[in-house]
Amino acid sequence: MAAASVLSVAALEAQPRDRTRVAAIFPPWTSAGNAIARVAQAGGRIVRPGLIGAVVVVQGNDADLPNRLYAAGAWAVVDPAAWGGCLAGRAAPTS
Repeated sequence: MAAASVLSVAALEAQPRDRTRVAAIFPPWTSAGNAIARVAQAGGRIVRPGLIGAVVVVQGNDADLPNRLYAAGAWAVVDPAAWGGCLAGRAAPTS
């Protein structure tokens, strides 16, 4: 019962507060290039990479972005600040 409670709280914490800016989590074998292509297919723009290539923070123009990311193969679409932002990685360098 305790494990179910912890998982429920973690799932609630991860719900995107802003459906136009999310972290997309693709299968772990997804390369960074493939993740970027899937984000583009969903009509999103990369804000920054995640800790691994299969995780990216994405910006979109409308609240349907999570649905399009799921359709493009994302396993999960979460708030980029969830769990202390540990999935989001560092901001991409600007030149």
